[in-house]
Amino acid sequence: MKKKFKQLSNEERFCIEKMWIGRVAIRYIATVLGRSPNTVSREIGKNMVNGVYEATKAIQKVSARRWRAKKQCLKVALSSFLTVFVEEKLKKKWSPKQISGYLRVELGMSCSSKAIYKFAESRGLDRLLFWKWNNVRGGRKREHWKTKKDGRKYIDVRPELRNELGHLELDFIVSKESTWVLLVAVDRVAKRTWIRKLPNRKRSTICAALSGMFHGVALKSITTDNDIAFTCWAELEVLLNVHIYFTHPYHSWEKGLVENTNRWVRCFVPKRRDISTVTQEELDAIQKRLDAIQGVSKAETAKLHFLESYRDRLIANDEAFTKMIEQYPDMDIQNMRTLIRNARKEKEQNKPPKAYREIFRVLKDMGL
Repeated sequence: MKKKFKQLSNEERFCIEKMWIGRVAIRYIATVLGRSPNTVSREIGKNMVNGVYEATKAIQKVSARRWRAKKQCLKVALSSFLTVFVEEKLKKKWSPKQISGYLRVELGMSCSSKAIYKFAESRGLDRLLFWKWNNVRGGRKREHWKTKKDGRKYIDVRPELRNELGHLELDFIVSKESTWVLLVAVDRVAKRTWIRKLPNRKRSTICAALSGMFHGVALKSITTDNDIAFTCWAELEVLLNVHIYFTHPYHSWEKGLVENTNRWVRCFVPKRRDISTVTQEELDAIQKRLDAIQGVSKAETAKLHFLESYRDRLIANDEAFTKMIEQYPDMDIQNMRTLIRNARKEKEQNKPPKAYREIFRVLKDMGL
């Protein structure tokens, strides 16, 4: 049930003026009027003119604000073009800020996001404003927490310098409607995003998903939370050949990049939607849009793709390795030959791709 708020009357404003001129304390004024001290304080702060509170001028300022708010609310409703345009974009899951920005930049029209919010609520379209509910903060306070003593490494021992590619943050987006979840990973430097839909959070499912997502990616570290799904962290470290670090319990801000990315994902996959109905094509489109929003470097991405394809050619064909020797005679030829041979064995025997990733690292260090 919504709280009902009663606005200050003109008589109360005149009482505030008299007592304010007489230097009466705000708390005493609030007690006399039967109001909250915060209400009186806001009234004086908002409507003071040149450091002086006058009831007449305060009434004029309040009336002007109400008129502007009403005019702003009607701005969309009075324009047939804006009405159709805003309704269409809201149904496509655009946020009011995105609509307002598009109108300003592409069409040269001024329409604030607040006006679009007001219009949506007046037309009963506020059900489409799923981001509105995602921004509500709250929950239980956690005053006491314990670290798990199963040998896991917390971020206290994580290397401070993580200014190179391969340091990821990992998290889940869950659904109340089913067991399906979204696994979200973000590279700390490149801001590249990976999103995969999983049927559950079982150990075998997570191991298979991560192995597939990061096959051939030169990982350095993974930071995640204490989700029960990551109790298989030791197995993942061996499988991915990477160090896994955990945030402290109830300290989600310690992996703020992926948490912020989750908020963006929720703009496209709201909490009320069953994740089992989300297709991988949708997730790929979301992933591309997030990469654009977070400013993934196209040059860096192209370089990574080149190194990955170069490595695959070395493993698939001996002629590629012969050409490489001709181009880079000073490299450690024996070490590279051993890595290529081990990578082929890993692929045949379906083993963790340690040599496969090591080739990528060597190529990157060579400056290819």
